[in-house]
Amino acid sequence: MKNKQKNIFILITIIGMVFFGCEAMATLFHGEKPEPPPVTYTVTFNANGASGTPPETQTVNEGAVIRLPDRGGLSKGSDIFAGWNESSSGGTIYSVGASVTVTGDMVFYAQWLDSSTPQYTVTFNANGATSGAAPASQTVYSGISITVPGQGTLAYSGKMFGGWNTQANGGGTNYAEGAAYTVTGNVTLYAKWQSTVQYTVTYSANGANGAAPTAQTVDPGTEITLPGAGAMTYTGRKFDGWNTQANGSGTSYAEGAAYTVNANVTLYAQWVSAPITPSGATLVEKLAYIRNNAGDGVVYDIAIDNNEYISPQTVATMGRNITVIIRSASSADVKSIQLESQGNLFSVDNNITLKLQDIVLKGMSTNNKALILVSQGGKLILNSGSKVTLNTNVSNGAGGINVDNGGLLEMNDGSEISFNSARGGGGIGVFNSTVIIIGGLITENKGKGGGGGGISISSNSTVTMSGGTISKNQCDGSGAGIAVWESNNKFTKRAIGGSNTSGIIYGSTGDNANIATSNGSAIYRGFGSKKNRNSTLGYYDEISTLSDEGWE
Repeated sequence: MKNKQKNIFILITIIGMVFFGCEAMATLFHGEKPEPPPVTYTVTFNANGASGTPPETQTVNEGAVIRLPDRGGLSKGSDIFAGWNESSSGGTIYSVGASVTVTGDMVFYAQWLDSSTPQYTVTFNANGATSGAAPASQTVYSGISITVPGQGTLAYSGKMFGGWNTQANGGGTNYAEGAAYTVTGNVTLYAKWQSTVQYTVTYSANGANGAAPTAQTVDPGTEITLPGAGAMTYTGRKFDGWNTQANGSGTSYAEGAAYTVNANVTLYAQWVSAPITPSGATLVEKLAYIRNNAGDGVVYDIAIDNNEYISPQTVATMGRNITVIIRSASSADVKSIQLESQGNLFSVDNNITLKLQDIVLKGMSTNNKALILVSQGGKLILNSGSKVTLNTNVSNGAGGINVDNGGLLEMNDGSEISFNSARGGGGIGVFNSTVIIIGGLITENKGKGGGGGGISISSNSTVTMSGGTISKNQCDGSGAGIAVWESNNKFTKRAIGGSNTSGIIYGSTGDNANIATSNGSAIYRGFGSKKNRNSTLGYYDEISTLSDEGWE
């Protein structure tokens, strides 16, 4: 019977070992599994080219913290022993006494410095602590890494220790207890005392790519220095500081500004347009890229290197709000863009601002459209060196620029509209739109079959002139300089911004005369009791309503 029971026990043991393993069966028959022996590692010290005997190898348990020894019996001529490094050259040098946590077998190489290597002192400041003494200063050679100490005996009534900072007000770089600090010069680290109530400044990228700067948590009343963009990037825009509101309507702060923290706050990165160059080898290719890839709010800068001949182009972006700058690559070498088939060289529509700088746009002698069409909320800005010229519209409408149905045209100093002709305003035709003339020249344009040699204004439009010159324009009818056709249009000529000048519209005499075959060589008002101005309106004349006063 006993043999039978013994055999059954052996059989159960064998089956258990097969299915559950030897350790499980041992636990079943003998109680709890015994603790495994601790994992040990060796820490070896290498002379790294020195003579003598290095410190003894240490065998310690995994996770143990050791303090790095002195050089022992090592020496290397006149070189100075500087500490230990896990690399024979380069990397972090740890000073004697630095704490190291052992997580595997480690080799530390003795580090030797030239005898001329300077020494620097790290001083620890109690920073207002109410009791205790700051840790002792440490003087080490340049490039050596020390272990930042804790608070030691320091204490501050009502506050807790939060590490060390390079500034007494906590606005510099923080170093936690036990952190490695590489010494490159004399420095004072100030104890950081934290209130039981603290506030956090959080930074928002506000639509940009990349991480926003790390949030800062400080005591009330702490003055911090606001960071820059850091890793944040925003295509087509550049960093412009911070604001308490995402849309920029709050309080703004520049990069590097001092900010006193008295509440939790989120500061939003602010981004302003910075011109980028669209892809493509030619103007046509660059405009096509913009039509297909435009980013909202982006400014595109197109520099023209050679004279170009192109077919009519539409500057559009499927509703995105953008600015397109077209300019010559060098202002000293102005290039031209020539229209090679009938139509508007550029059509500028809703949400688009087209800026021309140091570029000449040339039309055709038998075109059927104005050289440029600005409509439906589009905006055209003519800056210095830009010229719209040599376009004859044999159909209805303007010759140079047609500003139509909600468009806006702005002329600035150094711009020119010249040698264009049409039935509806040789230089500019304005229909239910706005024109602002700050400067520039409108000259030698011709209105055919009615009037408006320089500018023809109709259908609830507003034209404001505060500078510039309108001269040598002609018309087969009335209004060689300007023709205002209905009473719902407004022409204003007035100095702005403290200036004493408001531009010149020449009359019917002199070398710069505007010549009308009928009336209104300078201005023609074609409504009510029709009025003409044939004499020159000079720099200081002001007209706000085209009243009867002063008209011939």
